[in-house]
Amino acid sequence: MARKTIPVSYVIDLVNEMLAAGPSDPGGDRVRGQREGAYLVLEAILHETGNYRGYRHLTNHQGYRMPGVWYGDDGQILPYPERFNNTDNTRRQY
Repeated sequence: MARKTIPVSYVIDLVNEMLAAGPSDPGGDRVRGQREGAYLVLEAILHETGNYRGYRHLTNHQGYRMPGVWYGDDGQILPYPERFNNTDNTRRQY
């Protein structure tokens, strides 16, 4: 069996697309679980290959009804407790 490899950057792009897609409402638990599985696999790959550089949360300014983090109407970050009220931590980008 031939060994096949793919670029880590391809996997990052693929998972980022998955994390940005799908329902952003509380009823989307199945899809949310799929996003969580995708980022856990990606993080394992990134750590194993020495490529982990963290992530950032996707925001309400990007059109998510339940984003990873809330920003104010003026684009400024909200105080700590408010920025994570009713958010979805699977809304991230690597």
